[in-house]
Amino acid sequence: MGIKHLRKDEKGSGLVLTLMVLLVLSVLGVSIGTLTLGSYRLSDANRDDTSAYYVAEAGAVAAYEEIQSKVLGAYENNATEGSFYNQVSTIVTSQNGQASVDFGEQFGTEPTAKIATVKKDSKTYTITSIGEVDGKKRTVTKQFTVTWVEKNTGGGGGLPTLPANAALLTQGKIEITNGTLQGNLYINSVEPKSFQISGNPTFTSATLFYSNKTTAEELLDYPSWYNKLPKLEAKDEVWDFGTYPGLLNQISAPNMTEKLPVKKMGTHMVQDVDGNVKVTNYQAVGYELKLESDVYIPEMTSNSNRSFSIDTGGFNRTILVDALDLGGDIHIEGEGTLTIVVKNSFNINNGGVSFNKDGSQSKLSLVYLGNSELDLGKIKQINGNVIVKNAGVKTNNTIINGVFLTGGSTVQLSGGGAGSNMMLIAPNAAVTLTGSYSINGTVVAKTFEMGGGTRLSYQAINTTGFPFGSTAPAADPEQEDIISSDPIIEN
Repeated sequence: MGIKHLRKDEKGSGLVLTLMVLLVLSVLGVSIGTLTLGSYRLSDANRDDTSAYYVAEAGAVAAYEEIQSKVLGAYENNATEGSFYNQVSTIVTSQNGQASVDFGEQFGTEPTAKIATVKKDSKTYTITSIGEVDGKKRTVTKQFTVTWVEKNTGGGGGLPTLPANAALLTQGKIEITNGTLQGNLYINSVEPKSFQISGNPTFTSATLFYSNKTTAEELLDYPSWYNKLPKLEAKDEVWDFGTYPGLLNQISAPNMTEKLPVKKMGTHMVQDVDGNVKVTNYQAVGYELKLESDVYIPEMTSNSNRSFSIDTGGFNRTILVDALDLGGDIHIEGEGTLTIVVKNSFNINNGGVSFNKDGSQSKLSLVYLGNSELDLGKIKQINGNVIVKNAGVKTNNTIINGVFLTGGSTVQLSGGGAGSNMMLIAPNAAVTLTGSYSINGTVVAKTFEMGGGTRLSYQAINTTGFPFGSTAPAADPEQEDIISSDPIIEN
C-alpha cells in the first residue's frame, strides 16, 4: 500500500484541526468552570438562606422562652387578673428589638434575628422573628396565649380549717348576758371564770370545748338558778389560734401609680387634673366608671345619694384610693371582681349606702389601711369581703355578707336588721354584740361579749374570692395552663 501524499492545497489543515480541538476544549473548560462557580455560589446562597431560617427560628424560640419565664413570675407576684395582664403586656412589649441570642460570626458575617411582638388581645400575642445572614432574610412567627388561673387564696395559703359546727372561737374570755347561741363554742383560756353567764341566754345544739388544763368548775361562772348550759367537753388542744393573726401580715397597699386617663366622664361625673373622681348629681342607675386596668384614684367622692357604677370589663380590677368619701351606693358591673383599697380616709356622708347590694360577695373586697376607727354605721349593706388592717370597727344595723377580717382591738356590732352572713375574724379584738344584732356564720375573736336580743348561729360561709386567703384549695396550675404556644410557622 502506497503512502498518500497531501496535495498542495491541503497544507495547514492539521493546524486548523488542532485549533478547533483547542477551542472546543477551551469552551468546555470555561463552561465547566462557570458551572462549578455557579454551583458554588448557589450552594453558598442556599446555605445562607437556610441559615437565615434557623436564625429566625432560634430568635423566636429565645424570645418566647424569655417571655414565658417572666410571665410565670408575674403570675406568682400578682393577686388579681387585671394586674397580671397589665404586667404581661409590659413584658411582651419589652421583647421588641434584637434577639438576646449571640449567634457568633458565620463565614465572615454575623447573623441577627430581629424580634417584633404584636398584641391581638389581652391574652393572645404573636412573636415575629426576622433572621438575616449576609443579606438573606427569612421570617417566622410564633403565636402564644396567656391565661389567668384564679388562685382562690389570692396568694395566702388559705384560711385555716374551722372545727366542725363552730359558731364561736376565742382565745380569751366569753361573757354572755342574753341572746341565742346556736353551734359549738371553743375557748382556749384557762383563766378562772373565763366563761361567764349573767342573764338567761339560750344555747341550741351547742357544745363548749375547753382545755383539759382546767376544769369546768374553774372555767364557768353562772347563776345558781341557771340550768341551760351547753354540753361540756375538755380537749388536749382546743383549736389552733396562732394561724389567724398571720393573715394580717399579707395586707398591704398595692404599688400602683397609674391613674385614669383624663377625659370627660359625664355632665355630673367629674375628674380633675390630679385624677380625683367625683359624682355631683343624682342619677338612679348611677354613673358608670369603666376600668380598663388597675388604677390609682387619689380621692373618690360622691355627694348624698350619688352613686358609682363600676364596670370591671370582665376582669379582676383594683382601685387604690387615698380617701374615699361616699354618699351613694357602689354597684359592680361585669363578670370580674373589684378590690377597693383605701389607704387613709374612709367616710360615709349619707345614711343607707350599700356596696354591691345585688351582687355576689365574691365580686367585692373592701380593704381599709387607715388607723382611725372605721364607723360603718351609715352603711346599710356590704355584699363582699371587708379587710381592716389596724383600726377598730363599729356598726349600727350594718349587714355584712362575706369574710370580715380585722386586726383592730375592738369590734362593736349593734342594731338589728335581717342579719349578716359573715365569718368575722378578729384575732386581736374584743368583739361585742348588742341590741338585736344577728350573725349567721362564725366569729373568731380574742374575747367575746353578747347580750340583749342578739343571735349567733353557725353557718358555713363561702370564702371564695377572699383576697388574703380562702377555705377553697389553693390553685396549683401547670405552666402550660398559664402560657402556651403554637408551632413556629414561616411567613
